[in-house]
Amino acid sequence: MSTLAQLHGTLSTDLTDGRGGWAQALLAVTAPATRLAALGPARQPVSASSNDPGATWLELVARPLWGLAAHAAGGGRADEQWHDVRRSLIAALNPRHEWYAGPPSGQRLVESAAIGYALAIAPHELWDPLTGRDRDVLVRWLTAATQATPHDNNWHFFPVLAGLGLHRHDIATDRTRRQAHLDRVEQFVLPDGWYRDGDGGGRDYYNPFAFHWYSLVMAGLGALEPDRAARMNERSRRFAEQFQHWFAADGSSVPFGRSLGYRFAQGAFWGALAFADLPALPWHRIHALADRHLAWWWQRPIVSEDGLLTVGYGYPNGAVVEQYLGAGSPYWSTKFFLPLALPADHPFWNTTTAEQTLPATTGADTDVISTQIAAQAVISRHRGDVVLLNGQGWRDWARGGAAKYAKFAYSTRAGFSVPAGDRSLAAGAFDSMLALSDDAGRRWRAREEVEESRIDGHVVWARWAPWADVTVRTYLSPFRDGWHLRLHQLTTGRSLSAAEGAFSLPWTALGQDPAALRSTDAAGTCGAAADGLHSVIIDLDPDRHRTGELVAPLAGTNVLHPRTVLPMLRADYPPGEHRLRTAVYLGDGPPRLDDETMTALRDAAAALEAPMEFEHLPARPGLANPAV
Repeated sequence: MSTLAQLHGTLSTDLTDGRGGWAQALLAVTAPATRLAALGPARQPVSASSNDPGATWLELVARPLWGLAAHAAGGGRADEQWHDVRRSLIAALNPRHEWYAGPPSGQRLVESAAIGYALAIAPHELWDPLTGRDRDVLVRWLTAATQATPHDNNWHFFPVLAGLGLHRHDIATDRTRRQAHLDRVEQFVLPDGWYRDGDGGGRDYYNPFAFHWYSLVMAGLGALEPDRAARMNERSRRFAEQFQHWFAADGSSVPFGRSLGYRFAQGAFWGALAFADLPALPWHRIHALADRHLAWWWQRPIVSEDGLLTVGYGYPNGAVVEQYLGAGSPYWSTKFFLPLALPADHPFWNTTTAEQTLPATTGADTDVISTQIAAQAVISRHRGDVVLLNGQGWRDWARGGAAKYAKFAYSTRAGFSVPAGDRSLAAGAFDSMLALSDDAGRRWRAREEVEESRIDGHVVWARWAPWADVTVRTYLSPFRDGWHLRLHQLTTGRSLSAAEGAFSLPWTALGQDPAALRSTDAAGTCGAAADGLHSVIIDLDPDRHRTGELVAPLAGTNVLHPRTVLPMLRADYPPGEHRLRTAVYLGDGPPRLDDETMTALRDAAAALEAPMEFEHLPARPGLANPAV
């Protein structure tokens, strides 16, 4: 499997040439998709999407428009690609054509947003070359999209964006519907510039690459009334202050939540700030966050040998993505290239390399804490890498939802794992989880739904109940030097086996048994080192009654690494109340495990444990879980 850099030239040739490098990168990404889409729906790659073939082909046709339209708006030329796009798109929208993809309802409504947006910012490519008959096809389909009923979440933007393209060509749409959709979006507002993705929805990457991205595009086009534009821009400004902490020094961002298969769309927010001319952070920092993110993805093995973006995250793997992702879905990532619509003299493009040093990402042995109430997250940074401690819970309709939303910790280096089953620890791949079994390990359960969660200072607290007579109160807190602490108050009416996981490590060595990776045999400790990364988990109980076990999860369960090893602690518990005190480490080198370090960890755990009735404290303003 190739990286984009291997297929499309070296990193220095493609990306460090500023705006020109980004333009080359975009066209290299989209060319295979537009060429294949133009062959018709019968030639699209086979995928395991839950959407029908018409909808999946329309994704392949329309999603490259997010990037191509920006490129064209900024004066870029891609004549062959645009010829292919126009041919396939008009066929897809024409009920009389054999390639008709269907009306703009369900999944097809998603693609109406890309079409309307492209029509608004690049009419010389998507409108001017069309015949009158083809324009009629486009107008009828988009008009129907403006009248469609979306899912009650970020989808409220789709009819609005479809209508934006029509409005730009003086074609009337229902203004009342448009206002109602935007009003509903603003009912999802949370503190610090965050949105929830519908009632009870997650706080995830749909904030940067949907809610904020769409509002910034509309603000940049002057398509929002002044008061709404001011509100939405202020939210984006506040969101940027927190979202910058999700990115590591190497440009990677924390894998968390659904739709990770859209890959570098995670960083699209930074370019959208530029499009709206909103310096929420200094321009050099905004550019650095975007540029490093693209460079990181450019080196990942995420394309097939014919250049198509694959389905997966850190490598091709349909098992870790949601059921709605098809072969064309990853091209949502081309939203990233929105700054290509800007002129070369925009300050986003005019930053020197020396200016692009990001705060607290110099590689120093420093921990930076960001407490994010709306996201129910506390974020720490160690030597430039990021760990997110999480208080959110399961999204029950998405494949792998518990793994994507309910684990204790997520890491830019270790990622996280999506279980392949619950009949063994290897299948469950319970990294950053406390797995419990009431049948001696024949079937395991971990945190899924969170009944209540809260943040107090740097402590994330959550209550969850895997069985009716089993309650776990979990406390998470960053420590220092790559460590974080976990305390669990386990109250059970049944006998349980427990296995608590550290972070998974990439395991690439040839012919090596996983047991050879074990770094310590001390009681109550399990650790591993692989590819220069160390993962260690320690029982802080003075009696050290848990035992270490190194598990080799099933291949393909981790979103970043095809093959992993996972340090775990094991123990059995009778009915009653039990307290589990755990320290977990992730870093480039082995952690210090001397008496001074162990004493400091135990003291910090004792301080964390002191207010064990934390859930009964009066809620401070803004600390209650915003999704409850």
